[in-house]
Amino acid sequence: MGMNLSRLDDGELFECSNGMWGIIMASAYKTGWKPLGTFKMDENDNPDTNWDKNDYSSHQGQIVNETDAYELSKALKKYIEIEKEVIDPNEFSAISKFIEWLNINSHKTNIDDYFPGFEIN
Repeated sequence: MGMNLSRLDDGELFECSNGMWGIIMASAYKTGWKPLGTFKMDENDNPDTNWDKNDYSSHQGQIVNETDAYELSKALKKYIEIEKEVIDPNEFSAISKFIEWLNINSHKTNIDDYFPGFEIN
């Protein structure tokens, strides 16, 4: 089973293997990403108070908010810049595609960068 991520604003999917997701997360950590934590809604659409906010990898419908998505993108861009000479081409491709997917250029509100966050399914 791979990672199936759904962007919050428009539902666009990003898919990768569990292994590649681990590489993406590790790469962000290496360049200073400090996760804000995920959250999950319960069956009554309230925040689940029993949820482990450190869970970025189970497929439980947890949410990564827009600030966390933005910080994740910044850290991954930094990682690619630092490691550009030695990074595996497959890793480079997956990380680059993920960075691109995280950001929606919103012409409706004249905002250049928009990171709506995503759900992990």
